[in-house]
Amino acid sequence: MIDFHTHILPNIDDGPVDWKEALSLLRQGMEDGIRGAVSTSHVLNRLDEILENRMLETFQELQLRARQEGIEMTLWLGSEIHCQSVFSYTSKVATINGQRKYLLFELPLGDIPLDANERIFDMGINGIVPVLAHPERNMQIMRNPETVFELVNRGVLMQLNGGSITGVFGTKVRKVAEILLNHRLIHFVGSDCHGGGSRPMLLSRAYREIHKNWGEETARNLFYRHAHLAVQGKPVSVPPPISFDRPRKKRWFGF
Repeated sequence: MIDFHTHILPNIDDGPVDWKEALSLLRQGMEDGIRGAVSTSHVLNRLDEILENRMLETFQELQLRARQEGIEMTLWLGSEIHCQSVFSYTSKVATINGQRKYLLFELPLGDIPLDANERIFDMGINGIVPVLAHPERNMQIMRNPETVFELVNRGVLMQLNGGSITGVFGTKVRKVAEILLNHRLIHFVGSDCHGGGSRPMLLSRAYREIHKNWGEETARNLFYRHAHLAVQGKPVSVPPPISFDRPRKKRWFGF
């Protein structure tokens, strides 16, 4: 599996507090079957040269320390950028693996800002594919999941938190996650890990849940194939989502 959304760099955001915790997270992921991970530290306000250099240097040291510890996990660098942050698409850390193709962004958990549409449009005209982090946890989307259908039709891809489908974030979030899966509105899965305790680096339980209810092909796409293409900057081909005015089916079998 490839973990598409992680907070594994120490002392960058609200992730690990030191190298010991960061390496412990990676070991936890390895034991769970994760063999690749995209580091996506928060960018909440501004991605400037100082923060970019900190992230680059910390990421390179994490790679070195992981190799020295015998942790055989491939790591790629990116960011989780707040939709109202100031940043440049040319930044080495703004897009996934610096490919200037896919960009993971987040909304406030409480709503969708009015200028989010402008940012999505701007990404599109600059050749960037927006990937929205954990839409199932946004309160406005929870009230109206069809919002995600509209966003996907505009070219936005969606990343589900593994814990959302296993009930870690509550029954309401799990229900929304199921609705999005039923309508072919999820394209990546990530642990969104922050620390080994309350926010661990675990995906296998979510993989089993999706494999059981939506099929092996879907599970392979969401947990590996799409992420493998994205880190290389290659196109991720997805089918049209299922409209909310059509009868819902619980199972759907891949892209």
